[in-house]
Amino acid sequence: MPKNINIEFPEAKQGRSAQSLEDILQAALILVDEADPKKFTSRALAEKSGYALGTMTKRLGIIENAFLWVIKQGQAQHIENLAKNFKEFDPNQPLQAFSEIMVDIAFESIKKVNPKVMRYYEDCVARQNALSSEFYHYIDALAQPYVETALRNQTNTFRQISVDEATLLFRSAQAIVERPFVELNPIAGTEEHRRIAISTLVQMFGK
Repeated sequence: MPKNINIEFPEAKQGRSAQSLEDILQAALILVDEADPKKFTSRALAEKSGYALGTMTKRLGIIENAFLWVIKQGQAQHIENLAKNFKEFDPNQPLQAFSEIMVDIAFESIKKVNPKVMRYYEDCVARQNALSSEFYHYIDALAQPYVETALRNQTNTFRQISVDEATLLFRSAQAIVERPFVELNPIAGTEEHRRIAISTLVQMFGK
């Protein structure tokens, strides 16, 4: 995630406070898994967690931060999963195979998330942080693993690029892979979308 997008909670001064925060976040996780942003409310969170509004406000600062925190953890897990697959990719397989695998993993992960949840996150963070130019840059964490993957590959199909170049290319790739889902574009997740995404990755990262 971008360094300037932080979701922080008031410091817990005793173990009981820390436990209540954990309970509230667990309740938020359940609500986010239900994927209905209409339920991302203080009332629903109070009912699910069993804590009063006053207690939740003390633990969270801003109620919506509980939901933002959960969604942010999901984004981080998605990037971590992709980076793990980078490291495990067979160095004797070409860039085409790499691109196909990564697009399929990305599609599978994104399809598990209601686009309304993704838009909820964007809208809330935009309101809280004036949506800086770094908002979408959580994808940057893939640059270093990719450079290492390209160096390790033996097929002569990967371009050897710097971390800076990989960072910029992944930001472009993210728009092609992810944004159609968020924007409810009819092409999202179709075979044509997959073809375009794979072809673009091969063109950007290949020789």
